[in-house]
Amino acid sequence: WRYQRWAADPLEFAQVVSGCAVRMLTRAGQAYALESSEPSPCGGPEPASAAEVVLAKKRLREGFIFVGITDDWDVSICLLHAVFGGDCLASDFVDANPGSNSSQSAYDLSELMGFTDAVDGALYKEAIAIFAEQSERYGVSLQTCQSCFQKALSSK
Repeated sequence: WRYQRWAADPLEFAQVVSGCAVRMLTRAGQAYALESSEPSPCGGPEPASAAEVVLAKKRLREGFIFVGITDDWDVSICLLHAVFGGDCLASDFVDANPGSNSSQSAYDLSELMGFTDAVDGALYKEAIAIFAEQSERYGVSLQTCQSCFQKALSSK
């Protein structure tokens, strides 16, 4: 954390880590937070630039063979097997590390007071586009994945 204290509220935290994914894909090595000698996993506290957003999208598109979407986990696993082969297994669909602070319900975003991470949002939109392109290329959809899901059930 860059201020050597806990975030005052979820909004402050969201603002500070805004663009973290873009910065991780575009900045070399570990950067250090402003008032700390601790490394920052987000590539430093400086906000991501428009050029970094373009570079992060390029690296995501050209540097990764597979892009899955955790919000669409089941189809992502099916696509993974379509790309790399292998049978779908029950363990592919198990949350092996749910943690103690997890929920099946939607998050309450009201504390963010309308804040959105436009920088990482742009990268996420690129990931969604890549996922859709790969799904189309490999003929993967919720409907076509039913055989994968059945194999997973039978592997229990």
